[in-house]
Amino acid sequence: MTEPRSYTAYVSCLSGNEINVFSGDDVAGTLEHVQTIALPGRGKGLVGRGLPLAHAPNRRRLYAAVYGDQTSSEKDLVDSYAIDPVTGLLTHISSTSVMAQLSHISVDRTGGFLLGASEPSGLVVAYPIGDHGHVQPRASGTVVPLRGAHQILTDYTNRYAYIPSLSSDVLVSLLFDERTGSFTANSPPEIALQTGAGCRHLAFHPNRRYMYLLNQKDGSLVCYRLDPSTGGLCELMHTSILPEGFKGSPWGAQIKVSPKGDRLFASERRSDTLSVWDIDQNNGRLSDRHIVPTPKNPRCFDVTPNGCFVVLSALKGDCVALFDVSEKSAPPQHVMELPTGGEPGWVEIL
Repeated sequence: MTEPRSYTAYVSCLSGNEINVFSGDDVAGTLEHVQTIALPGRGKGLVGRGLPLAHAPNRRRLYAAVYGDQTSSEKDLVDSYAIDPVTGLLTHISSTSVMAQLSHISVDRTGGFLLGASEPSGLVVAYPIGDHGHVQPRASGTVVPLRGAHQILTDYTNRYAYIPSLSSDVLVSLLFDERTGSFTANSPPEIALQTGAGCRHLAFHPNRRYMYLLNQKDGSLVCYRLDPSTGGLCELMHTSILPEGFKGSPWGAQIKVSPKGDRLFASERRSDTLSVWDIDQNNGRLSDRHIVPTPKNPRCFDVTPNGCFVVLSALKGDCVALFDVSEKSAPPQHVMELPTGGEPGWVEIL
C-alpha cells in the first residue's frame, strides 16, 4: 500500500480458523490484506459460532476467544496478540484456558480485566490481565450465572456492566468493581424486553448519555437514556432495522455508534442489509434512516476512527465490504469487497 496506514481491521474467520488483518486509509478509502494468523489444528468447534475479538484500551493487545472442539478434550481458550504500533501486524504471545465458550469478550475501561459472556454455559466472568497483556488463568471475583448471556460491555464510567440475554429477553445490569473484577447486582437488576425480542448487542454513545440495544429475533432497536450516576436506563424510542416490506424471521446482527456520535449503524442477516440513522446528540433520538444491500449474511462490522468508513464481514460471502459513510444524512456507498478466509465473523478496527 502506497498510502500511509490510518487504521487496521482485524477479521476473524470461523470455518477458516484464522484471523485476517487488513490495512486501510480512511481518507483515501483504500483497504488491503496484509496478514493471516492461522489457528492450525484448533478451533474445530468454531464453525457457525463466534471467534469474538476485543482490544485493550491502550491498543497494544488484541484478544480472541477460541472455542475448543466439544467432541474432544480440547479446551476453550483466549489467545493474546501483541499489536505492532506502526504496522498493526499481530504476534501471538500467549493462550489461556477459560471455563467456557465465550460468545463475546471485551476489555474493561482500565485494561485490567477481560470480560466474557457465554451463551452456551449461561454465565459472565472476568479474567485479570497481567502487566504485559497476558490473560491470567484464574477467573477473578464472581462468576455470574446468566442464561443466554450474549454480550458484556462496561459503560464509560466502568462502574456498570450490561449483558443482553438472547434467550431470556432481558437486559441485565451489574455493578462492576474495577479493582477486583467482581460483579454484583445493580438496582434494578434488569430490564424486560418484549417476549421473543432476543436481546443481542448494545452500543454506548460517546457522550455517555445514551445506549442503543439491538434485538436479534424481532429486528427491533431500542434507544435509552443512560444515567451515569446509577446505571439506570430510561427508554426514549423504539424502531426497527428491517427493510420496508420485509417478510420472514428477522436475524439482527451488529450495532455500532460512530466515534463522533453522529450516526448509528445496524446490520440484518436475513435481508442482507446495513442501516444507518442520524443521531440527535441533544436527545439521543434517531432519524433519517438509510438502508443499503450488503454481501450475504452481514455478521459484524466496525467503523473507522474518523467515522468515514465501515468495514463489514459477510459470513456467507467469504469477504469484507468497505462502505463510505462520510456524508451525513446519506446512504452508505459501497466502495469495494476483498476476499477473506472461510466465514468471516468478527471485525475489530484500531
